[in-house]
Amino acid sequence: MDGLYAVFFLVSTLISSENPLINGLKKTEAIGYNKVSFAKVEFQNKFVGNEIQYSYYIDHKLGPLQPTYSISITDAEGFWAGGGFIRKARITENLNFNFDFSPGIYLKNNEEDLGGWLMFRSGVELEYKVNHNWHISLGYDHRSSGDIWKYNPGMETLKFSISKNIK
Repeated sequence: MDGLYAVFFLVSTLISSENPLINGLKKTEAIGYNKVSFAKVEFQNKFVGNEIQYSYYIDHKLGPLQPTYSISITDAEGFWAGGGFIRKARITENLNFNFDFSPGIYLKNNEEDLGGWLMFRSGVELEYKVNHNWHISLGYDHRSSGDIWKYNPGMETLKFSISKNIK
């Protein structure tokens, strides 16, 4: 994917109908929430394992961007932790198309070698609002170094997530 999702993320912030990035990073309220994701890990077009991820979304936005922090671990003990932003694009009252981007620290342990310790994670997600407090989603993300390391094969995850609002 070589950063295609990061480009989607950037474009979505620039063309946001509610609050485009060009209008600045004015702080506004947002619904904070916790999310747990269960994923299949893909490397070199083969599913090679599983991953669990926890994400925390802050209760405000900066322009169209909601800050997020996330950690994940795979069944091969690959660890990633980072922070970034999510951009939610409302499709209907109960359906969002989300774009996210987060730089983070990567420790491969027994997992595939991605070339270095700094990895950027970007993805897309279709999110459904089950009720006022709960959401489910399907997402796909890519992580790689953005070619800052000589070796940069990248890794993808196909994930199912459950989210609960904080308030």
